[in-house]
Amino acid sequence: MCPGLKHLNVGQVPKVNIHSLKVMASQLKCLISLNLTGLQAVTDATVDTLLQNCVKLQNLTLGSCPGVTDLTLHNISKYTPCIRYLDVSGCKAVTDAGVQSLTLGCRRLEQLDLSSTGTGNRGVTLLANYCSGHLHTVKLSFCHITLDNILKLCRHCKRLRVLHLYGCAHLPTERQIRDVNTTVKVYPVT
Repeated sequence: MCPGLKHLNVGQVPKVNIHSLKVMASQLKCLISLNLTGLQAVTDATVDTLLQNCVKLQNLTLGSCPGVTDLTLHNISKYTPCIRYLDVSGCKAVTDAGVQSLTLGCRRLEQLDLSSTGTGNRGVTLLANYCSGHLHTVKLSFCHITLDNILKLCRHCKRLRVLHLYGCAHLPTERQIRDVNTTVKVYPVT
């Protein structure tokens, strides 16, 4: 009914099912922002259908969708390489392999939330090496990352302004951060 719709938030809406997601994908080709937080109906296959039809997406929130895996990140890089904001926090099946697809295909990422995923040192190194030009906000809370890789991300990403590391075992000191990047704010502050 609204083919020109650009922004849609149906996150946490219990009645959204696979059928309604497929209908959305086929009808809402102008979407630039989509929030599907916590939907059980969201799987790699449903996101694949959405991405193939909604190629203008720049902002995608898939936090806490249990059916989202590395394949979704691969498809994001394939169909929406100009995406700027991605939230896959709480998607436990997202790992460094998915981050690799994302970093190689989506070089314009500005904000990325990988909190509580299977992302580790390799994923953070890939972000530092391939997405350093635009990234300004990265959330890696509750991910297993070493201090060296955190500092490498801060050193390589000159536009980085915000880095969330809540629940991470290896937190840099404020001085260690300042030595490699004077503009980034790390949370929690140590």
